[in-house]
Amino acid sequence: MREQLAKYRSKRDFGQTAEPSGATAAKRPRKRAKKLEFVIQKHAASQLHFDLRLELDGVMKSWAVPRGPSLDPAHKRLAMEVEDHPMEYNAFEGTIPKGQYGGGTVMVWDRGTYTSEKADDFEGDHAAAIRAGLRKGDLKFRLHGERLDGSFVLVRTRRERGKPQWLLIKHRDEGAQPGSDVVAEHETSVVSGRTMAEIAGGDSKVWQSNRSGTVRKTRIAVKKVVGAAPRLDPGKAILPMLATLGKDLPQDEGWTFEPKFDGIRVLAFVTPSDVRLITRNAKDKTRQFPEVIADLEKLPGKTGRNYVLDGEIVALANGEPARFQELQGRMHVENALAIKRLSKDLPTAFVVFDLLVDGEDILLNEPWSERRGRLEKRLARKKLAAIRVGETSQDPAALLRDAQEQGWEGIMAKRMDSPYRPGARSRDWLKLKLERRQEFVVGGFTEPRNSREHIGALLLGYYGDEANLIYAGHTGGGFTRKSLNDMYARLHPLERKTSPFTTTPKTNEKPHWIRPEVVVEVKFNEWTRDGKLRQPVFLGVRDDKEATDVKREL
Repeated sequence: MREQLAKYRSKRDFGQTAEPSGATAAKRPRKRAKKLEFVIQKHAASQLHFDLRLELDGVMKSWAVPRGPSLDPAHKRLAMEVEDHPMEYNAFEGTIPKGQYGGGTVMVWDRGTYTSEKADDFEGDHAAAIRAGLRKGDLKFRLHGERLDGSFVLVRTRRERGKPQWLLIKHRDEGAQPGSDVVAEHETSVVSGRTMAEIAGGDSKVWQSNRSGTVRKTRIAVKKVVGAAPRLDPGKAILPMLATLGKDLPQDEGWTFEPKFDGIRVLAFVTPSDVRLITRNAKDKTRQFPEVIADLEKLPGKTGRNYVLDGEIVALANGEPARFQELQGRMHVENALAIKRLSKDLPTAFVVFDLLVDGEDILLNEPWSERRGRLEKRLARKKLAAIRVGETSQDPAALLRDAQEQGWEGIMAKRMDSPYRPGARSRDWLKLKLERRQEFVVGGFTEPRNSREHIGALLLGYYGDEANLIYAGHTGGGFTRKSLNDMYARLHPLERKTSPFTTTPKTNEKPHWIRPEVVVEVKFNEWTRDGKLRQPVFLGVRDDKEATDVKREL
């Protein structure tokens, strides 16, 4: 291994850079059944690129991929083979000082394990198959990561000045996503949830301890977390962990399943002196739900315990979670008298499914099972009308029946051993939808027909790979007279002369173009072959989502 890492060490001054030297790494014994590790690091050196690293024989074989990986089989990404790196480099995230080799910011963009697609030809020995693929220049492997999942191939094209050039290509399989841009969709670390700018600035969302261990006990740290809520800065406060859209219920062990209700995702920051409800895009919804706040204020009790809770605000109908449309009458109201009246006429509840801070303990690095145990211990016996502990079950079939009978939006699947990754979208959490629905950006509206007032139809779109707004269709269904009036009042000030869509759509009535800032939720039957929505119906406005985050989901 000393010879394998000689080139790596010769390029670096470990008195200046925090990168690991690999000097203390012991060679791990080769085992046929051992899962090999992979990592992809985003690296803002002289030029922004991504580094793909595959474990083999105690080191990380490495390639610099200028444009990053792709899940689109049509994209062939150049990959320059570089020097082997030590295994410890897999956990490196930070800044390499200017003037040092590779100076710039490094992010852990994805990580996991990988296997050879040719292991059967080597009696199940994945490492032997990888070695053979490297020698041949045709390396077929399968990634099992948090963002990348599926089969890939590295094909060597030529050697240039001792640096072999390869092409990284996604195979056509269940993990392929034609037309997608996974690099643009995920701009945060899978370890810390931070952006490149936040890593460069030394900002931390996880408040990790320098000591080993998962639970850190320090009063100052908790005050930093909880105290950030009233002046929430998305770069410095805890952000919600996000789920990846799944297709099927996981069948292997180690998963738990929860209802996915029609609500607003919020984090509740609770101290003895203050409570805040903050959405995933850092909007404060504390004023809109006084009945929830009143019950959250009771949680600290005599102990003065702090909490950060993750959950969903839902409307109630006959005491049970209702559809998202019922929440529309609450989430945008600003008038204090109206809010007070609606809290009685249209009640809501906070369905809690995770506990991130418990007193002086920050639980982000704890597994879901530990966080769930703490949550039940703290809240299960509390008799508070506006706070409920969400259901969880290891019986997906039973939960699916309940979901279908009760009309839930879908089911969440969560790995029970997974930590909480703030701001990161992870395959440890899967969102399985029971009906076709998603958010769209409003790019315009048409003139109404006949006796209809204000708006004929909304012109809908989503953002593509190049930050371009793609037209998806129009909807005029799902509105009441009041919601038409409210929508017109929201859209009219945003009018502009030109279409915001990449391709201007033809409309049945005169169009009014607007700045693409308003996000709405729509349900529909299916996507047509030409990429348009079939029978879309308006459900409500989502001011808890940023327009630029809206991508095609299904």
